[in-house]
Amino acid sequence: MKQNTLASLVLSTLIASPVFAEGFYIGADVGISKMSEKTMNLTPKKNNAAWGINGGYTFSPYLAAELGYRDFGKAEGKYHGIYDASIKAKAVQASVLASYPFTDAFSVFGRLGIARIKLTNELNVNGVQHASSKEDSQTKGLFGVGAQYAFNKNLSLRAEYNQYAHVADLKLSTYTVGTNYSF
Repeated sequence: MKQNTLASLVLSTLIASPVFAEGFYIGADVGISKMSEKTMNLTPKKNNAAWGINGGYTFSPYLAAELGYRDFGKAEGKYHGIYDASIKAKAVQASVLASYPFTDAFSVFGRLGIARIKLTNELNVNGVQHASSKEDSQTKGLFGVGAQYAFNKNLSLRAEYNQYAHVADLKLSTYTVGTNYSF
């Protein structure tokens, strides 16, 4: 009896899984981040490598909700020619995506959400073995725009720009390209 019940549960789970999974997606992206800091004038000479992962649920062709993790990389610079300074930024974010499908394969979207951004600041005095490090986390808003092309029912390519609200005097933005896999 127990084996029949267990077999029935496993079979019903396998049959129902595709129904429950429809609409869910996962993705990853890479790109560049721009970080500029007004107070210490930390503007890197080159863009930082950025990457992220996300997962979401598509409610309709026009609306989706998404959770993600973003690593912005590290900005470095000199402060008054005396200190070497660096800022690292990472974020966990939640957002809503509003899409407009032009065709079955191509759509554009806007993003609106919040991000919990963690900053790590480091100062090193030139020529002296002295360093200080400080971490700060803040929840801020974000918005973005992008386009997506679906190669088939499951695989799509996404290009996107995101701007995050200023964290203290730090301005964060990303340009990314990535893929999504829909279940």
